[in-house]
Amino acid sequence: MKRDFLRLADLGEGGVLAMLDRSAHFARIRGRAEHPKPLAGHAVALLFDKPSTRTRLSLEVATVELGGHPIIVTPDFSQMSRGEPTEDTARVLGRMVSAVAYRTSTAARIEAMARACRAPVLNALTDEAHPMQVLADLLTVRDVRGRLSGLKVAWVGDASNVARSWIEAAGLLGLEIALATPPAFAPPRDEVQLAESRGGRVVITDSAQEAARGADVLLTDVWVSMGQEAEVAARKAALGPYRITRELVALASPEVVVLHCLPAHRGEEISADVIDGPRSFAWDAVEARLHTSKALLEWAAAGPGFGHARPFLTSRDAGAR
Repeated sequence: MKRDFLRLADLGEGGVLAMLDRSAHFARIRGRAEHPKPLAGHAVALLFDKPSTRTRLSLEVATVELGGHPIIVTPDFSQMSRGEPTEDTARVLGRMVSAVAYRTSTAARIEAMARACRAPVLNALTDEAHPMQVLADLLTVRDVRGRLSGLKVAWVGDASNVARSWIEAAGLLGLEIALATPPAFAPPRDEVQLAESRGGRVVITDSAQEAARGADVLLTDVWVSMGQEAEVAARKAALGPYRITRELVALASPEVVVLHCLPAHRGEEISADVIDGPRSFAWDAVEARLHTSKALLEWAAAGPGFGHARPFLTSRDAGAR
């Protein structure tokens, strides 16, 4: 089977830690002659239904530095803007490129892409998950703190797609994560239960102070994500008490790692003196996106679906030439 990466669990048992190890290796050898080029001679489609800065840059640069050719595809410049079904676009991409990274809305949409596309499909963000971001966060935390095991992770704010991928990571890695969020913005219960069944510890609270107390990692996200613009006033009113401030950071570990997946709205979900302060490692996580993107693309390239493992022509077609 081809290697699709729609969620962290798709990496298999021990796969997250293996991916972090390989990402760290790419960070060490960047620019050196021994840097591998597994994508040499291959094109990778970077398909974006939503705007992107860090995801696009990291995947584009990663593809180039792995020897491949990135092709940016946006709805405005494709037939998707005229209603072409996702599955039809997937079939076209699968016959032209060796891998697809897709940033879209719903999980159903990327799952349809993965089913119909013969090339590996990587999740570059959906409304439900952002596993690429969390891999970079994990790599950053491990680099700063030297380990992941035994650390307490705290999330403050809306249980966004990034938060939900952190919950998945907690289950896969046996981490403790506390989420401070208004009840109306809590994560799906089934995702929490799955993480706990895998060995993670997930605490849901409505108190930002309770979640932050003693935390080794403190995370947040924007209050209004793409597609939620109509809910601005209601979301800001509900999430007002869930802001990472200097006072909240003071409740955490003195060595706390503060992360934000960006873009940041200073004065809303995080104060300027925190995002720009000494415990903020958000920019390190941005760089980590490049290294984890390389590791993911290399992983996809090692699978049987990469590079058109199946022949293009059937025997009937070949005989008719």
